[in-house]
Amino acid sequence: MGLFITEGGVAGHMNHLYDNPNLTFKQMKDVFLAASNGELKGTEKTDGQNLQLSYDVSTGTARAARNKGNIKAGGLDAAALAAKFGGRGALETAFTEAFAAFEDAVGRMSIEEREEIFGPNTNIYYNAEVQDPRAANVINYDVPTVTIHRVGHNEFDRDTGKTTGRDVSRNARKLAKALDRVQGDREEGKFRVEMNAIKNLQALSDDTAANLANARLEKAISDEGISDNQTVGEYVVVRVEEMIDSKILLPDLVKKELMKRIFKEEGANIRNVLKLVDKGDETTTAAIRELVADAGKLKQRAISPIEEIVHDFSVEMLKGLQSAFILDNEAEVGRLRAETQRAITAIEGSNNEEAMEILAKQMNKLKGAEGVSSAAEGFVFDYDGVTYKFTGNFAPMNQLLGLFKYGRGNVPPLQKLDEEETQIQRTVAVIPGGFKPPHKAHLAMVMHYAKRSDVAYVFISPLPRGAAGNEAEVTFSQSKQIWKLYLDTAGLTNVEVIERPSTNNSPVSSAYEFSENKNEEPFLAQVGDRILLGASEKEDSKGVPDWHRFKNADRYIREGAILGDVKENASPAFFDGLSGTDFRRTLHRGDIEDLKTRFIPNGESTSAGVLPKVDPAEVLAILGIEPSPENMMEMLSRLVEETMDEMSSMAAGNVAGYSGSQKKKKSSLIREEEPEEDDEVVEEIFNYLVGKGVML
Repeated sequence: MGLFITEGGVAGHMNHLYDNPNLTFKQMKDVFLAASNGELKGTEKTDGQNLQLSYDVSTGTARAARNKGNIKAGGLDAAALAAKFGGRGALETAFTEAFAAFEDAVGRMSIEEREEIFGPNTNIYYNAEVQDPRAANVINYDVPTVTIHRVGHNEFDRDTGKTTGRDVSRNARKLAKALDRVQGDREEGKFRVEMNAIKNLQALSDDTAANLANARLEKAISDEGISDNQTVGEYVVVRVEEMIDSKILLPDLVKKELMKRIFKEEGANIRNVLKLVDKGDETTTAAIRELVADAGKLKQRAISPIEEIVHDFSVEMLKGLQSAFILDNEAEVGRLRAETQRAITAIEGSNNEEAMEILAKQMNKLKGAEGVSSAAEGFVFDYDGVTYKFTGNFAPMNQLLGLFKYGRGNVPPLQKLDEEETQIQRTVAVIPGGFKPPHKAHLAMVMHYAKRSDVAYVFISPLPRGAAGNEAEVTFSQSKQIWKLYLDTAGLTNVEVIERPSTNNSPVSSAYEFSENKNEEPFLAQVGDRILLGASEKEDSKGVPDWHRFKNADRYIREGAILGDVKENASPAFFDGLSGTDFRRTLHRGDIEDLKTRFIPNGESTSAGVLPKVDPAEVLAILGIEPSPENMMEMLSRLVEETMDEMSSMAAGNVAGYSGSQKKKKSSLIREEEPEEDDEVVEEIFNYLVGKGVML
């Protein structure tokens, strides 16, 4: 049957089965049966940013292209690519970092390999996809990847910018093998660079779906007098001709010329049609002009019965398809369903006629939000040298989400209207984390959210951290005490550290429990809340930002509340992304100077505001960490000075008029003529230091 990947088959546009006018209905039925039996080989279709990639062997630099002009110019280098997407935020970052990763990977190949794979003059470009969580479209991927597709690669004539037509499948196979080899040599970075893996589309449990699709197909074509050996194109022609006849009866010669124009045959134009019509026949002329204007719609209506059959079968096939680039496929499906339902609800409540028409059309395919059944965009395969795709319900979902977020025609962006119409009573920030212990970057993040919310809650994991190797152990209680010290010193009256540790060990799960409020508890999220889930732009070793952990948060927001845009409200990565692990190691060493300068808030100016000055000794006291001997005298000296100043201020206050039961202090704490006061002062200083936990 020929149902296998033919690398170097027809490249470029990927057809649905109903898009190829030369496909016979017998072939279509064969595809249905092969897919149902698990015989269809192909690759996952991904929802990323498309880019054509090559390599200039002479300069040792990668090249990218988006059009023929780029190819004729020898491709875009790193600087040109960055300039092309400059100012586009995450998209610019995604393209430039992916491009650098590709250049690094290819640079590890031999010169001979590079020339064979890409040609001596940057001749061969490979069809690639950039998937970056920071620049997501509809699907949120977890793994930043430059994915080289199995199809769509071409050799180009540099002078014309046109393809040569040469089969480059052998070159593509060499690229795949070379990438596999060098990937292991590359340091762990932000982007993987790999050829899209070939896999079998999972077989269905039985042939029910294939048999149903074939039975529906047989009825659709037999109703039009079409046989199995006839093509999709012939079916569409018959249907369009019927539509013309239902609108106006035309002489055969006129109808023949009109059909040529509708199907855009070479040399066909409306003038040739109208020449065959009497000049005074305004009715016929008007009808012909209308039919030509609606040519696209006519052909779409003509193929719609076949399109529905292919779509429904594709949905069944893709239910078991797992994305290789998503860690938790089930969670991502849940998020997509929640997003889709939100869009459906907003469109239904818009009272916009155009929006409702679009909704009706897409819901005919989607049926409902539960129709979203896979986190993969689709499946790409080759049949008889032509590349096809199954996309299931991604397409209608994408249409509805696009309408919801961006609007279309006379339809405004409904997401913005939905948020504006929601009666927001308060904005609540929920900031989960280990915080063992909290440092100045954590405080800056909390200050960031405190400015954006009416109230902010800090959730701390109940589990201790450290106590292994060279780390000091830090507990929930200690973390909470330090947070209280920070917040009191900073005067953050709208921030509260949760008094009780959650029964859930994961602070992120606790944040979701807060947002859901399944039991309608008054402390948790309420109707009218706008919820900001606290996270930062700090990236992990793979380049995935911290805020990406909330990519599935929509599914955990209670009815009557809305989720603020997690990415838009994310905190900057203050102080170059300080690490709690490093803090615990510093505590273990007892390095007071490092502690003071790196981790403890000390009046630093940030975009979130000026941090308070927090006494490191108070943090040490909470943590029960003894300072190192070399820093003991320095710290004691400073504390004595602070105590003397504090006691002096207290004495001055008493002199100013406080007349409680205490004995009035002298304005001078230590006087040579009154040595009997020395013991009293020393005792008070000693008691102060003991209270600080410095002396035990």
